[in-house]
Amino acid sequence: MRDLERNDLELLSQHSDISKVELQKTLEEEIYPDQDSWATFIKITLITLGVGFMAAGIIFFFAYNWDDLGKFAKLGIVQGLVILVTILALVLKIDTIYRNIILTGSSILVGVMFAVFGQVYQTGANAYDFFLAWTVFITLWVLISNFPPLWLLYLFLSNLTIYLYWDQVAKHLDFIYLTAGLFVLNASVVVLCTWINDQKKGNIPVYFINIISIGAVIWGTYCNLYWILDGKASFAPVIIFATILFYGLGLWHGIRNRSIFYMGLLPFSIVIILSGAILKAMESYEESGIFLVGLFIVTSVSLIIWNLIKIQRRVKHGN
Repeated sequence: MRDLERNDLELLSQHSDISKVELQKTLEEEIYPDQDSWATFIKITLITLGVGFMAAGIIFFFAYNWDDLGKFAKLGIVQGLVILVTILALVLKIDTIYRNIILTGSSILVGVMFAVFGQVYQTGANAYDFFLAWTVFITLWVLISNFPPLWLLYLFLSNLTIYLYWDQVAKHLDFIYLTAGLFVLNASVVVLCTWINDQKKGNIPVYFINIISIGAVIWGTYCNLYWILDGKASFAPVIIFATILFYGLGLWHGIRNRSIFYMGLLPFSIVIILSGAILKAMESYEESGIFLVGLFIVTSVSLIIWNLIKIQRRVKHGN
């Protein structure tokens, strides 16, 4: 059997004469994790914790001994660790998953290295160019490893770099340009990853797409509320087009795949956006506007929850 899920077995038990013994045997073979699966999970968890604690220990080491270390020692230690960990990731004959976890730890150490450099030479450890350098110098590792958690780190650094660049350099640009740009960037990544999975050109984990989707929806909600409440009408057509495009694709994908995640996330965002629009339209009637928004939220959220329960029941019964 391939791609067998628990729902398939539930349907099979309801509409066939399969015995409980056969059903239990199939569950144990196809659904329940076996001893090897648990062993692999424990290994991955332990090595992830080890890499994380190692990075945290290095950071605290520098913080505690900062005044006692010279410039050469500070830079030499952290650069040596980056080189050592990277070599271990390349040389050790281990499974790809473990190699990628070690490489992720090395990517974190690159950030520590630039932070130490920034503190030693007072270039700033919170400036946008610090995060830009961190992002640029791990790009090759991200592309080679193609490891989803490392991609998450990469996208997080990219978002943070863009935000800090606006905050520290391009402050003359209106905030709406930042929110709209990050919305389009993250939503485009979600669309690309979903297309890759649908076309069977790759197998990108669902959790990765969902995390990026949350980021895209947060920025999408923010930029829509910003132009609605602050009256940035000149940029409205771009935001409206991007929102209709990406939200429409997300709802279409959610309906087609009966995804509770998308059918919950996107409608809730739409409710927030429409609530802002109602408040803006009723700003001359403050009390009436608040009452109308409250009524709208209660009604719309109730409908969303009812629809989610309906989808869940359909999925459970295979309709």
